[in-house]
Amino acid sequence: MSENLFAILVHGQSGPFESLKRMLRELSVETYSVATCQEAASLIPQCKPHMVFTESTVADGTWLSVFNSAEAADAPLSVIVVGTFPDTKCYLSLMERGAFDFVAPPFEREPLSFVVRSAALDTLRRRGVLAAQTVGAS
Repeated sequence: MSENLFAILVHGQSGPFESLKRMLRELSVETYSVATCQEAASLIPQCKPHMVFTESTVADGTWLSVFNSAEAADAPLSVIVVGTFPDTKCYLSLMERGAFDFVAPPFEREPLSFVVRSAALDTLRRRGVLAAQTVGAS
């Protein structure tokens, strides 16, 4: 992927997100952190991130609020929920409701790299389809 990747991180606690930030930096993903769904909602249209990593619950809402902001954005992006521990039941529920993926610490390079690469490719593919549809409608 030749495009620089950018992710917004939505979280209240710094614990697992500090290690996530370090790992994303190693994977050449630039990040910016916010503490609320409202902040994420205002940044998404401005920054057009490729992905958003969010806690399941933040100060002013849940990951669904972040997901809804992502769905309303002009530029498609992927929402990845960050848990505190691996949880298959939670993973299945999130996936059924539209999350791109679910990750939990400890963040290991290969699995996280796969999620980031898959999310970025999906986002870029959807943006390409949107661009093609826009050009075709002109």
